[in-house]
Amino acid sequence: MPASSQTKLLLAQSLQKLMLTMPLEKISVNDIVEQAGVGRNTFYYHFADKYDLVTWYFQTGVTPFLFERARYGSWQSLLAGLQEYFRQNKVFYQNALAYTGQNSLAEYIFDFMCRYYCQRLAECRSDLSSQDMNFLSHFLAGAAMGVLIPWVHNGMKNDILLQSKCIQALYDENLLRQLMEDIPVSE
Repeated sequence: MPASSQTKLLLAQSLQKLMLTMPLEKISVNDIVEQAGVGRNTFYYHFADKYDLVTWYFQTGVTPFLFERARYGSWQSLLAGLQEYFRQNKVFYQNALAYTGQNSLAEYIFDFMCRYYCQRLAECRSDLSSQDMNFLSHFLAGAAMGVLIPWVHNGMKNDILLQSKCIQALYDENLLRQLMEDIPVSE
């Protein structure tokens, strides 16, 4: 592993240790570098701020994790992979996703899912315009985040797939079509 990657990993591990005892918002860059035994300049050479470090940790951890386990071709398989990965790093992700401000991990995961769904839509429906693909990828990513974030905040107790199976009912029972149609107004 290159020295740069080792340093980044050292900083991420230091942040993880700190997050076992305090929320991300209370952790300073000084805390991280003290825990890691490196200088502030080393931190800022690799990361813009602690949120950049959190995003790097997610990006370097989840990407290989998802692709090692197979190509995630469906909503449920993506959520299943994220569920397994988040549970392996439970305290870190509960803490990291509690922060919702600028440069948050939730923003990054939303963008990650948008790119994922855009790619999947392009594979499934080449007839869609880029504007429609963009809208649909944002819609699907928002729906996935609407399942994922509450699950994380509630302690990752239940199987996320049980919650997401309700989506299948929308499709199987034509509920989505019915919900999207105009309902006649009775007078």
